[in-house]
Amino acid sequence: MLTQTLAETARFFRENDWRTILARMNARDTHPVIQFMKYGICGVGSMIVGQSIWLALSIWVWPALDPDLPKEIRALHSTYNNIIAFFFGNLFAYVTNSMWVFTPGRHHRVMEFIYFSLVSTVAFVIGLAVGPALIQMYGISTLLAQLLMIIASVMVNFVCRKFFVFKH
Repeated sequence: MLTQTLAETARFFRENDWRTILARMNARDTHPVIQFMKYGICGVGSMIVGQSIWLALSIWVWPALDPDLPKEIRALHSTYNNIIAFFFGNLFAYVTNSMWVFTPGRHHRVMEFIYFSLVSTVAFVIGLAVGPALIQMYGISTLLAQLLMIIASVMVNFVCRKFFVFKH
């Protein structure tokens, strides 16, 4: 079934011009694969916002990338930087997802943002606990811990946002 769905999506992109493709990308009632692609684009934007802030803080405010720092300090600083960056990335994700990917309206706008943020926070806290733990326990690089946190968050967020926060 997944193979057929992906084949249909590939055929759609091959058989249509850019105007048709963009119209379908901008439609709310689009195929789930295209919706996930849109979600991915918003997610990359959110990641760029959040990780840019994390990186700037990790370089200039609470150093977290210097391999000469004790691993406990790197883990603690990375945690501080992630908490601050999370708020900005989450706001960007909410705005883009509600405007382009999902259909708002299942809940009042304020509750929708609270639920959206709650889902993000749960995924973030799980990743935030795992990343520094991996740094402390195994001494892995801070950047690898960051990547693992991002992967875990993407998987949890899409499912919860699609089925619990927005209409579709």
